[in-house]
Order: sequence, then structure tokens, then C-alpha cells
Amino acid sequence: MRVENWNPNKMDETFENVAIERLVKAAELIKITARRKCPVGTISRPMYRTGPYAGQYWTARDAGALKRSIRVVRKKTKSGKALTKKRNVRVYAGTKKAFYAQVVEYSSKPFMRTAMAQSLDRVKRIIGVK
Repeated sequence: MRVENWNPNKMDETFENVAIERLVKAAELIKITARRKCPVGTISRPMYRTGPYAGQYWTARDAGALKRSIRVVRKKTKSGKALTKKRNVRVYAGTKKAFYAQVVEYSSKPFMRTAMAQSLDRVKRIIGVK
């Protein structure tokens, strides 16, 4: 039997796109769970007006900034193509203004690790792992 006009690279791209869509859907699930678990502060204040850090944007506090900073990011190479060899869909928490995400996660109230642990069965179903 002979197969003509067979392009395995075309099928690889199709399989990769389906896999990436599933990973993004699973990451969105983790993001939603992490946002539910994330502790929300009650204090909001403007940036410092006096002192050594006066005028620095990161001195301001906004209640719920950490919760809003949880996001799904799809990493790409400099050429714009997705990274095919490594992890290319990630869930991040924290920004330059909500720089304390790691402190909250590892000291007082872990929200990302618990979100992953609680979502693991559903993530496996989405990805297709048995």
C-alpha cells in the first residue's frame, strides 16, 4: 500500500492546536478556582506622599488587586510561534503592583496550590488523561 501527498507536519500542527486548546481550557478552570480561593484585603490606600518611597506606584494598596492579577498566559517565542517543547500555558498571580502574591501563597493562605489540587481531577478529564 502506498500513501501519496501525506504531510505529517500538517497533522502535527492540528494535534498541537487541539492539545493547546485543552491546556488553555484547563488553565482557565484553575484560574477560576484560584480566584475563588484568593484572600482579599480590606485596606485600600493611595501611594505614599512622603518618606523615602514617596511617589512610587507600588506603595499604593487596592483591595482585590491580587485576585484580579490571577491570569492565564500562553508563552510564545520571539518569532510569535508557540513554544512546542516546554510548558506553554501558565497561570500567573501577581503584578508589579501586587508583588506580594508569592508571600501570600507561601506564608499565610495558599490559593494557587489548593486551586490546582482541587481542580486536578477536572483538569485530567479536560486534557484526556486517564
